[in-house]
Amino acid sequence: MVDSHALIGSCAQVGRKVHVSAAVQIGGVLEPIGASPVIIEDNAFLSAGVVIVEGIVVKKGAVLAPGVTLSKSVPVYDCVNEVMREKGAEIPENAIVVPGTRPVKGEWAKAQGLNMACALIVKYRDEQSDAALELESILR
Repeated sequence: MVDSHALIGSCAQVGRKVHVSAAVQIGGVLEPIGASPVIIEDNAFLSAGVVIVEGIVVKKGAVLAPGVTLSKSVPVYDCVNEVMREKGAEIPENAIVVPGTRPVKGEWAKAQGLNMACALIVKYRDEQSDAALELESILR
């Protein structure tokens, strides 16, 4: 399902039964030669305003909450497994991802209270999260 105002770039690969909500932006790739396309695997759920660019891979069943931005420069923190994934790493299968922030390094930035965007894996899909997604599909 593709909702209104969604933008899907050239060469982006989107799997089966993917829900693309309003105002989602999925980058493609035509150049530079050898660059990787964005890949969204089967049964992923992309909530409103999600942006995925620069060859990011979203694995099967992953759920991205509204406003999540993923690119090679945005770190992904897995709060369940307590690890920081490599920048530009794939989003694991069945991960539930929300937008977050992290402090900017440096004393001046710290004194100013500056934060940068990041993505947080807060859980992995279970019966409760599947039921919430099922209810949304029924309502549509």
